[in-house]
Parts: sequence; C-alpha cells; structure tokens
Amino acid sequence: MGRVAEREFGSLLRELRAAARMTLEELSEASGVSGRAIGNMERGKVGSPQRRTAEALADGLQLGEQDRARLLATVKTRPRAGALAQLPADLPVFTGRRAELQQALALLDEQGRQAQAVLIGAIGGMAGVGKTALALHWAHQITDSYPDGQLWVDLRGFDRGSQVLDPGQVLGGFLHALGVTDSRIPAGIDDRAALFRSKLAGRRVLIVLDNARDSEQVRPLLPATPGCLAIVTSRNQLTGLAATHGARTLTLDVWTPAEAREAFALRLGEQRVAAEPEAVAQILRLCGHLPLTVAIVAARAAARPSFALADIAAELREAHGTLDAFHTLDGVDARAAFSWSYQALSPAAARLFRLLGLHPGPDITLPAAASLAALPTRRVRALLEECGAAHLAAEYAPGRWRLHDLLRAFAAELAEEHEGPAECRQAFHRLLDHLLHSAHAADQVLYPVVSTPIELAPAQPGAVIETFHDREQAVAWPARELQVVWAAQRQAETLGGFDSQVWQLAWTIVEAFIDHEWTLGRESLAFLTRATEAVQRDPAGESFASAVVGWVARQEHRLGRSEEAKMRLLAYLQLPGTRARPLDQARVHHDLGWLHGVLGENDDALHHALASLGLYLEVGNLFGHARAQASVAWYHALLGHYDDAIAYGEQAIAYFAEQKIAVNEAPSWDTLGYAHHHLGDHQRAITCYRRSLDLYRDTGRAHLEAEVLEHLGDTYRALGDADAADAAWRQALDLLVPLDHSSTGRLRAKLSAPPAAG
Repeated sequence: MGRVAEREFGSLLRELRAAARMTLEELSEASGVSGRAIGNMERGKVGSPQRRTAEALADGLQLGEQDRARLLATVKTRPRAGALAQLPADLPVFTGRRAELQQALALLDEQGRQAQAVLIGAIGGMAGVGKTALALHWAHQITDSYPDGQLWVDLRGFDRGSQVLDPGQVLGGFLHALGVTDSRIPAGIDDRAALFRSKLAGRRVLIVLDNARDSEQVRPLLPATPGCLAIVTSRNQLTGLAATHGARTLTLDVWTPAEAREAFALRLGEQRVAAEPEAVAQILRLCGHLPLTVAIVAARAAARPSFALADIAAELREAHGTLDAFHTLDGVDARAAFSWSYQALSPAAARLFRLLGLHPGPDITLPAAASLAALPTRRVRALLEECGAAHLAAEYAPGRWRLHDLLRAFAAELAEEHEGPAECRQAFHRLLDHLLHSAHAADQVLYPVVSTPIELAPAQPGAVIETFHDREQAVAWPARELQVVWAAQRQAETLGGFDSQVWQLAWTIVEAFIDHEWTLGRESLAFLTRATEAVQRDPAGESFASAVVGWVARQEHRLGRSEEAKMRLLAYLQLPGTRARPLDQARVHHDLGWLHGVLGENDDALHHALASLGLYLEVGNLFGHARAQASVAWYHALLGHYDDAIAYGEQAIAYFAEQKIAVNEAPSWDTLGYAHHHLGDHQRAITCYRRSLDLYRDTGRAHLEAEVLEHLGDTYRALGDADAADAAWRQALDLLVPLDHSSTGRLRAKLSAPPAAG
C-alpha cells in the first residue's frame, strides 16, 4: 500500500471511484460535490479539498474502513496562523514499521467516527526499539489534520539515575508555548493541568509525550478536548492509561531481519550491502535487530567506506557478550555497537565524549561541557559537533546537547576506564562549580541584598562561569537549569565530599522559585532536604543552616504538611546551637510567623514576627530587621492595630526604598494602604496601593499584584466609586483567571454585588 499519507488525493480518488464502478455524475449525486469539482480534483487542477468535502466523497463511494482511512489521510489542511510546531524533524531514513504505521493511521478514521473522542495512542517497547522514531514519523504524517499545531516533550522517564521529568515542569513549558506568560502560570500541577485543558478547548492539537515513565506521569498532560490526539511512548506497558483513558496501545518489537537489512542498506547503499550478504546478516544478528544499534553500526561503517563489512562483523563478534550492564536488552551488546562510532572520533572528541558520561543529565550546555573538559568553549563546540556527526550526541535545542541514556552509561564506563577515579572526580567538581558559580552570579543580579550573603570557594581551574547582563538573563538561567541542578546535587551527595556545594546550590536558586517552581512537587522538597542535611554536616555552613531548614518547612506547608513544618521549626528553635545564635533564632521565628500567618493564626504570627524583629536588631542585620518590620506591620493590620501597622510599615519602606529592593517594598505599601483604608483615609490608601502596584509590576508576581488590585477596588467601593472599583477588580480577575487562583470566586462575587446605597 505504500506510505498512504504521501499519495496525492486526486489520483487516489480516481482509483477508488474506478474500483466502485461509479461515474463522475453518480459520485456527484451520491456525495453532493459537483462533478466539475470532482474532475478537477482527480486531474490535479485543484489542491487538497477541505476535510468535510473528502468525508462526503468517502461517504458517496461507500468506502470501507481501510480505504476511507487511506483517502482521508491524504487530505492536506493548512496550519492556522500562529500554530505551534514543536515536533523534532522526522528521521530521514525511517523505514519499516508498515503494519504499525497503518494501525496508527487508522486512528484518524476512528476520530472522525467518534467526534467526541479524545484519542490517545500509546507506543511501548524496549529501549532503542524505535518508539520515538515511529511516533515522530506518524506525527509528521498527520500534522495537516491538526492545524492548531503540535506540542512535544521528552519526559525522560528512564534516564540514568531516574531523572524523571516532573509533569508540572512540562505543563509550564506547554502553557508558555500556548501563550501564557511565566507570571500567570499557576504553581501547582493540578492548576496547571486545568489551565492546559482550558487552553486546548476548541483547538485541534497533536501532543507527543515521549519516553514516559508510567501512566501517572502522563495523565496531567493529556488533553480533554475532542479533536486532539496524544501520542505517548514508553518502555513500560501503559495499561493504566488504557484502562482509565481508553488509550490505544501499540507495542513495538525489534525489527524483522528484512526490516533491519532494509534500514542498513538505506544508510550504506544497496550495492555495498548486497556485496556481502552473509556479513550483513551477521552484523544485524549481533545488533539484535535493534534499531538503535543497527543505526550506530551503520554510521560507523559509513564513516569507514574502505572497511569490508566482514571485518566489522568479525570485530562485533569478538566484542559480543561483554556488555555487563545491559544484558537485559534481549542480549544485545550495545557497548560493542557504540564503540565503533566512539573509535572514529579524534582523541580530543573521544575524551570529551567520555567526560560527558559524568554529567548527570538530562541535558548539557556548551559551558557545562567546557567545564567538564577544562577546555575553551569554542574548542568544545567543535568537539560536540564531531560527537554529533558520529551520532553519539545530539543538539536537540540551540546550545543544549543530549546523550541517549545508554550512550551516557557507555561514556561513563569509558571515563572510569580511561580517566581514572581522580580525574573523573575533578571533572565533576568543575561541572559542579560551573553550576554553583553561575547560579550565584544570577542570584546576585536578581537579589543583590540579602540577609546573609554567602561566600563561595574559588571555582576549580577550567570551570566556565556564565555571566548575566540584565535581570531577564538572570531569571532565565535557573529556569533552564533547574533539572540539571537537581540532578547534580543528587550526584554530589552520592559521591560525598561536596557538602558545601550541595547546600549552596539550593541557597543560590531558591529565591528565584520561591513563589513558582518550588510548589511543583516532592522533588523540590527532596532538593531542599538534601541541602538541610548537607549544611548541618558542613562546618562552614553553621550560620546558614537555620535558613535552609526554613525553606524545607515552607515547602512542607505547600505540600499540605503544615503541622510537620511547625514541628520542624519549633524543634530547630530548641536546639542548643540555635538558642546560642540570635541570627538563627531570628530566622526561625520569622519562618514560624509566616507559617502561622498563611494559616490565619494572626496572633501567633505577630508573636513570632516581633520575636524575630528583636533578634535581628540585636545582631544588627538590617535587611532581616526590615523584613521583620514588614511582617509585624502586616499582622498588626490584620489584627486591627492600624496605627502600629503604619508605623512599622513606614520603617520597612524606608530601608527597602533606600536599597532599591522592590520585591520587598511592594507588599509594605500594600500594608499601608490596607491600614489607611480601615482608618477611613481612602485617598491616602489609594496612593499607597498605586505605589505598590508600580513596584509589583516590575517583579512579575501576578497573584500579589492582583491582591493589591482587590484592595484598591475595596477602597474605591468604600468611596462610592463603583466604576473604579469594578475596573480594579476586573484587572485583578484578569491576572488570576489564567492561574486558576482560588480568589477568583471572591472577586466575581464582588463584581456581581449591587452598589452600596449612597
């Protein structure tokens, strides 16, 4: 049958009409499509028709299920303006899988017959069997049926060290691609999933979720809109997805001998393959007919056109059976296959490839690779391109490289063998310093004034430190590198001896995600917990330990474990070391005040905030003292102590304004506005709120900006200016709706309430 999506619509229509023994006039009458239009289609004088026209013709021809799918698969629909296009390129040498592709394409016809269905295709199979290749080929065949675009992500479900991608992080990327700004992306996974489903409403979007760990990782990422298709690949059987979402499963086996030979010939040329049929059969058998290993050996052979294939088969045969770590791959010796591409590298590229195996993943940047190798970035770029040409690494996005998980394991084995333990540890130390010092540089741009600045040890020679010229660049770095930092911290803890770096990595990036990424899930809690354990082991971390413990408590609260968070902080407050250090006590009281405050326990919150205030003053920590003043002001305001709230708030503002710390100054102006409003000085309240809004708009914290707008609307309502009140509340609602924030209901109620009697 061939590749049905590549058949011209007109020629196939003519073939099907002839098989049905229908004239143009008869098909026109049966379908409602004019005979002239049908003739023009068959002669290729017009392009592909609208899908509804093609469906009418299929109905008129009374096509069976298979022929109907063939015809509709040739319909070309122009993508709509602004459509997403995230699919990686189709594999130019894709071959085989005809039966599987036909089964996959049949889903399109099923979608047409079940208009209310959200289709899910799940492709399963072992590592390297070609799941991704089939998924992408299938997806590229049907993109015209999804004019609103395609979303794609590698979920990294089986990366070495279980570097599974958090669904919340994926949703953040998808929402950003769908036009949602970073500041309006909700924090929690459920909220993100709800907004994602809402954004897909009324759209026809193709979503490819590659390399899933299990059904639980996939479920938040599935659409709920009829007309969308999700293609999922996984090494595990996604039986849960089939049970709960009706996913159509397709399990791939290794290639048949004929398919493997066809793929080999496509890469090397039919003449060379036909000349040594026995050697080819032996090579393919030693590769286990696994698409990944077949492709790598073919690339090696192509790079050495003067080599006889019998020589390559002999070397594979000699190396066969020694892949200690990967015997589970149906007996395939991947190391032997990988070695052919590796041995074709120059000595410098081979060394870099080995060192790439020390990177914890999931991907690596040019500066990180340069740090591993202690080489200039220009030189490393050329070496990475050499590795890419040998199919040992891939630049999947500009400036970001990725190794297949088996290739990374292979590279790590080579590093251990050729570099030795001392150099491997030194290379990882350089990588760790690259991450730590780059994160610290970004933090210095974002938060130049903090309560207790840290001083890093000098970076190892050869470590490349990134620089940031503005706030936008500084914000982008931790967002891009968060997964890498998490993985590096885990690896550092496993190796041991890197306690300072383990907690300092958390210290340098926690503020960047305090209101956003840290609520994504338990991985962030594990990250902070590792930092807590490390800082308490590190003699140089004594003065920072209480702050790290506070981060853990805050994250526990966000995960619904508020009582555990309280107990953690209270227990730490009672430690002899904490009682002996006023700064530690100040931090813990401040965190306890915050925790009681978010729980609505304002008396307790004020008690701890006042305790923190006195302790910060005792140690002369001006930044901490000002933060405590701001907290005391807010809790006084909530308790109705408005004069006290204004006094403390003005003191906090004076310091923050002098230091130009907008992120802390903004909430203090909101506190003043709140206090003046309740004292009846509404004009002054409006002035304070507007100052707060100006500052918040520079920080990008939409939910806090919305809170100030709600307060502003309350003040306008108290003045009797219903139009101004409604305008402020509507602005607040516009900010919160994309976040699926809980305050939206309260704002809608205010907007629908009748004006107060004047």
